Amino acid sequence: MSKAVRKRRQPEEARLEIMQVAQRRLREIGIGGLNVADVAKDCGMSHATVIHHFGSTGGMRRALVDHMTDALLRDVIRRIEESPVPDPPAILQSLFATLSEGGHVKLIAWLSLSGDEFAADVHGSAQIESLFSQLVPVVAQRLPAGHEDRLLAARRIVFLTATAAMGYGLGGETWAQVMGLSADEAAAFPAWLGEQINRMWLPEGNS
Repeated sequence: MSKAVRKRRQPEEARLEIMQVAQRRLREIGIGGLNVADVAKDCGMSHATVIHHFGSTGGMRRALVDHMTDALLRDVIRRIEESPVPDPPAILQSLFATLSEGGHVKLIAWLSLSGDEFAADVHGSAQIESLFSQLVPVVAQRLPAGHEDRLLAARRIVFLTATAAMGYGLGGETWAQVMGLSADEAAAFPAWLGEQINRMWLPEGNS
């Protein structure tokens, strides 16, 4: 029986396909599904090809965090920039759901707790830092012009949102029970947080 012919891909095409397959496996299987051998098999690539692009299973996992975070931040920036009156409750509802349901937060936490495997990227990639740098002024532009320090306030809003989303994704249901919140009340938290941010946006028509 002849061997299956492997599809020839350009380097960027191969990297993107690996990330897409890895993201699907994370969502469907969890972190245990993120090993080079199984991702390579699902991509129809050799083990050596995935190693060539990412160096190791750890490297592939770190790259996946960047890939998913990149897409998430770009979507948030786009939604704020393109809407005359952004809707923080809707944006946060989508953000929290994406982080919780896709395994994104749990992968970040796993890497953070795994020691040396995450140490090289503890500050995040330059691309992710650049996107956060883009997001802060986008948020700042929506704050009242008379605010004492709009950039600082925007950084705090982004920081609050990011840390809340991480906690929500890691153990939101458990913490909700401890705090005496019902499942429905916990599910409504992202929109509630968005409403608090909404009160700080500029009124419609101002710039």
